[in-house]
Amino acid sequence: MQLFDIGQMPTAIDITLYRYNYIDNKLWTQIHNDVEYIEYDKDSIMISKNQLEHIIEKYYASSLNKIKTLGSEVIYKEINSIYFLYKMCSEMINVKYIKINLNMDKSYDRTIDSYGDKVLQFGFKVLTATLRLTDLYDTDELPIVNQYLEEMGILTDNSPFVRIKAMDLVEILEQSIIILEERGDTEKDTNVLIDIIELLQPKLQPENTLILIITDY
Repeated sequence: MQLFDIGQMPTAIDITLYRYNYIDNKLWTQIHNDVEYIEYDKDSIMISKNQLEHIIEKYYASSLNKIKTLGSEVIYKEINSIYFLYKMCSEMINVKYIKINLNMDKSYDRTIDSYGDKVLQFGFKVLTATLRLTDLYDTDELPIVNQYLEEMGILTDNSPFVRIKAMDLVEILEQSIIILEERGDTEKDTNVLIDIIELLQPKLQPENTLILIITDY
C-alpha cells in the first residue's frame, strides 16, 4: 500500500450555512447574486468550487489575510465560515461541486467540546468521491486487488471503473474477506481489501458516499 491522502478523494461535498449567522447569510446572498447555480429547492443549491473561490476572493480576501497573520491565541475569535471554506477548497483539490444548504435554525452552534476545550467545527458531507487504485496500491498489489474485485462482481468485463455506494462496498468486502479466508487465501492478500475498508470507515461509509473506483490493467 502506498502513502495515500484521503483528502484527494472527494469530488462533491455538502455543506450547511446558517440563516441567522451574519457571515453565512451574507455569503448565501452573494452566491445568489453573483453566480449561476443549480437550485434543488429554496434552501438548497449546487455551485462549482471555482464559483465559490471566486466569491471568497472577491469579497473576503482581506479578512482571510488577517486571519492568516494572527497568532494561535486569538485566531479562534476570528475564524468563521469563510476561513473553513477557503481551507476546504485549498486542501480538497479534486472537489468540483459544492451543495450548499441554508439552515433556518436560530439556535445554531458550531462549537464542540474537545477534552474540556471549546473548538469550532465546520461540518461537511462527502457526496461523491473517486478512489484511484493506482494511487493506493503498489504495482505488485494492484493485480491482486483487481482479481478480487472481479470475483466479487464489483469490477466486470475488464471495465477499469465502477460506481458504488460506500456502504454496499464495505459490506461486500467484509463478506468476501470471510469467504477468502475460509478458502485459504493468505492474510497478506486479503489485507489489500482491508485497506479499502479502513479508508472508507471513518467518514465515507457512514455518509454512504457514492464512490467512483478507477483501476488499471
